[in-house]
Amino acid sequence: MLLKYKYKLKPHKRQAVIISNWLSMARKQYNYRLAERLDWFEATRTPVNACPLNVSVVPVERIYQNIPELRTQTRDGRKKDSNGNPITKKGDRHPNIVNGYVLWEIVQLADLAQAKKLFPEYKSMHSQVLQDVIQRVQSTMDNFTLPDKNGKTSGRPKFKGSHYYNSFTYPQLSNTNIVKNANGRCCVNLPKIGLVPFVYNRSIPLGFKVKTGTVIREADGYYISFTIEDKAVPVEVVEIQPTEENSKGIDLGLLHYAVTSDGEFIEVPSFFRFSEHRLSKLQMRLAKKPKHSKPWKILKGKIAKLHQLIARQRLDWQFKLAYHLFSDVNVIFIEDLQVANLVRRCKAKLGDNGQFLPNGQSAKSGLNKSLQDAAFGQFIQVLQYVAWKLGKRVIKVNPKDTSQHCWQCLSKVPKSLSERWHSCPECGQELDRDYNSALLIQKIGLLSTQEEDITSVKTAVRVSQTEESRALP
Repeated sequence: MLLKYKYKLKPHKRQAVIISNWLSMARKQYNYRLAERLDWFEATRTPVNACPLNVSVVPVERIYQNIPELRTQTRDGRKKDSNGNPITKKGDRHPNIVNGYVLWEIVQLADLAQAKKLFPEYKSMHSQVLQDVIQRVQSTMDNFTLPDKNGKTSGRPKFKGSHYYNSFTYPQLSNTNIVKNANGRCCVNLPKIGLVPFVYNRSIPLGFKVKTGTVIREADGYYISFTIEDKAVPVEVVEIQPTEENSKGIDLGLLHYAVTSDGEFIEVPSFFRFSEHRLSKLQMRLAKKPKHSKPWKILKGKIAKLHQLIARQRLDWQFKLAYHLFSDVNVIFIEDLQVANLVRRCKAKLGDNGQFLPNGQSAKSGLNKSLQDAAFGQFIQVLQYVAWKLGKRVIKVNPKDTSQHCWQCLSKVPKSLSERWHSCPECGQELDRDYNSALLIQKIGLLSTQEEDITSVKTAVRVSQTEESRALP
């Protein structure tokens, strides 16, 4: 099992300067290596409608410019055969270009030695920290060029500004790096930085080993995130058969943050809305200051800390809510919301003369702000994590039409967004719209775990109509 534990660092002034310099050098190295990869990527691509089939678009000499064809191994490999001899030995020669493709990660790792000669300041950085920068570039390009399990790729990689490259990683740390200094204060021994004091507010669990450590810069200082592992602890997902007694459905919304199928209404906290006025005042003051002046930097820090406070308040509240919701049940049914679609901009409307017409985006922008403040996507992730930690279960339900059908008889009862009361003409159900949705979500969830073909309101209605037709003489 892999876990991450995060601690607050309390570096001395000299150590803080070193960390800041390392972040700056790592960012420059990242941007340079990414530029190498993107230049080669663009040099070997052409539009589909303008691609010659018999010759190379770019001369081969330019494609493989400054890339050595072979590399020489400088030491014996770590992997050994059955006789205990290293599989690869010092002096072996390996190709850098295979089937026309450059092994960029290996080429750039080998080029770090030359970078240290040209820029001696990189000698002060730990070698594995610098190597991790190359591995980040490789991961970024893999995400750009290789599809994930859903067949999608990420966008074109961007160069990192000084405020967007905020961490570096030690790939090899251990429990022995956590020590106490001469004053008895808990410290982490970071190679080439020294003993850095930190707030050891929770100990590493017994049996877990520290594998990596990532130093992170945030608005209020530096943190370190340890990746810890215990291979003896399996990662298990509990399979619990849901029933009406051990489960509940939850409907998420903006009028009420969550409404449960047992009749509990949870109000929206609106942390961002609560601090919005203070934030706007700070931003107005910031706009009047000369850019990059000392007062400007002070205000930038205050704004960043206020954003950090809002995010932490929201996350803390969501964790407390998740534990509260699981206090009396073992299974929670929740809508599988596509938050990116909810906050998408309205389509533009064009008149006959080519002018833009009102499309409702002005009102939608306020709704989008409330949706972002509610952070439903983050809450669902928190709920799933708490369920895993408690040995319980979260089941997602298709959200389509969960507010347009009666939970009792599954009849369709069309309602606009402004209508907050559900009144079914078929079975006479009278209740709050969100409460009806929570009951319907629970009902669909229970059916989906019993019948494989029932995964949404639509399929549930179809099955219900089929059963009714069979029951008629």
